[in-house]
Amino acid sequence: MSREILVFIPGKKFPGISITGNKCWLMCSYCMGRFLKGMDHVYTPKQLYDLARYYAEKGAYGLLISGGFTREGYLPIQPYLDTIREIKKDFELIINVHPGIINEELAIKLRNAGVDIVDYELVLDNKVIRDIKHLNKTIEDYIRTYEILVREGPPYIAPHIMIGAKYGNIDWEYIAIDLLKDYNPYLVVFLLIIPARGTLFENVSIPSIDQVVNVLRYARRKLNTEISMGCMRPPQVKNLLDKIIVEHELVDRIVNPHPSLIRKYGFKTIETCCSVPRKILVEKGLL
Repeated sequence: MSREILVFIPGKKFPGISITGNKCWLMCSYCMGRFLKGMDHVYTPKQLYDLARYYAEKGAYGLLISGGFTREGYLPIQPYLDTIREIKKDFELIINVHPGIINEELAIKLRNAGVDIVDYELVLDNKVIRDIKHLNKTIEDYIRTYEILVREGPPYIAPHIMIGAKYGNIDWEYIAIDLLKDYNPYLVVFLLIIPARGTLFENVSIPSIDQVVNVLRYARRKLNTEISMGCMRPPQVKNLLDKIIVEHELVDRIVNPHPSLIRKYGFKTIETCCSVPRKILVEKGLL
């Protein structure tokens, strides 16, 4: 294998925390709050601080701070910013935030609070934004927020592209790749839609493996950056998809691949979120 591929298995060394519990006001059709259930839940800044201290004492490397979004499409993180600053000072944890659509003021506040990484879901299809994410926003709002984050936000902005978010169809993903080429991000994370039980996407057809591979091939050709296959992909296609994208070296990073792939290639596993940049991985002695 000519290309180094990093394998990420976050677990309790990089837990996901919802600051809204199970509650989400936006209720995107493919999630409807379902994916919040697997996170640790906090409801106050003090609870976040205490949980951060607990994980720091257990040897965690960092935290992914997420949760449900408001009807305007953002994470209500403002009351937690002073606490995040304290967590950074007291425990030196890597802080990754999933903030959604935000303005310049909040982007600056995230940076000043010491947030290291922003996971930003980039959506460039008005039908997905309106009918699936239930947002009164447009493609331009998503691009504007990304530009604000790059210009004013935390040091590392990781755009995420969800393949198949348009009811399992693929088209705007290629547009998103073309757009990102001009920004040269340090990393682009791809996800694959999951037809989760109990959501409006329960009966949506997953894109074919060939379609997903074609998107990743296109990204590999167009982007001069690291490419990651993130943690979200359906179990019914995961093993075969992972095998193909690893063997064809279409990604530089992959989350939770099948153990047989780890054994076959002797991959070292890293217990953080896949958005953590190489510089920080080296500083933490993980790479």
